[in-house]
Amino acid sequence: MAPSPVKNRSLFQMLMDKVPSEHKAKWLAGAALNSAEKAMASVLSTAMSRLNAFLDSEMEQILCFDSSMDTEGFCKQKSAVFIVLPEEDTTKYFMVSLFLQQMYREMLVVADEYDGKLPNRVILFEDEIGTIPKIESLEMMFSAGRSRRISNVPMIQSFAQFEKTYGKEGSSIIIDNWQDILFGGFAPNSESAEVLSKALGNRTVLAGSVSKGKNDPSQSLQMIGRPLMMPEELKTMPKGHFILAKTGCHPMQTTLPLFLKWGIKFDTEYEASTRDVRKVAYVDRFALEQEIMRRKEALEDSDDDDDGREERHRKPLRTD
Repeated sequence: MAPSPVKNRSLFQMLMDKVPSEHKAKWLAGAALNSAEKAMASVLSTAMSRLNAFLDSEMEQILCFDSSMDTEGFCKQKSAVFIVLPEEDTTKYFMVSLFLQQMYREMLVVADEYDGKLPNRVILFEDEIGTIPKIESLEMMFSAGRSRRISNVPMIQSFAQFEKTYGKEGSSIIIDNWQDILFGGFAPNSESAEVLSKALGNRTVLAGSVSKGKNDPSQSLQMIGRPLMMPEELKTMPKGHFILAKTGCHPMQTTLPLFLKWGIKFDTEYEASTRDVRKVAYVDRFALEQEIMRRKEALEDSDDDDDGREERHRKPLRTD
């Protein structure tokens, strides 16, 4: 944002001129690099306000020390990534949204290299997804991801969470793409129980009345429709009982015990390793410019070496 020694060129534009043309930062900058001075200042001001969220000591420990992930290797090998967020601090929740968006885009690129399908199925268990900030294009993740062997397993407390974050239309699109739904354990005042009771449909039952007079007892019977399970019945299901609804099948009621009752346990107690706080170095504009030039020169030298090896490979052998 400091004044530039070159007229009609900001320091940011001069810095980006030194970045290789194929670098992603230059692609993302787009037309902003050719904007007028006032427009450029507005763009930089907006960008800095968005980047303030990353000025955090805990975030620095994650982002500044080899935190990159090879998405193609993740899709090819048996891998698992766990993202654990503190419930008492919601300021980092936007990182989950960014991670899922970027990972989904990278997986689409990998799927295109394998005829539109990933080599292994990827399952995203999205616990409490209704409480984190909005994930852009989440509707597309649910609707188009299935054909690429990407399965989403969202876990929510209520439909109101989705509607609050994604709006009425957005939440409706996402919910309509759920092929299987497992629910149970409703609160006494839950409105989701009424929605799911309606989704289960109706059944036909025999109903009637019996009246008994002094000399003329009578009864009246008729077939009527009633919900397969009333909202009150869903709310009073015993603990551990769930309803499973699957596309193309009738819903069923089942019991699902805790994983501990299946005998699933660690052979040894799991201990997570702790890392000491690593020192983060801050650089000024001049140091950043020197590092860009150093990497650019190293990349050009590497390309020259590759061209030389290719030229030697093409040179025909002498025959005397």
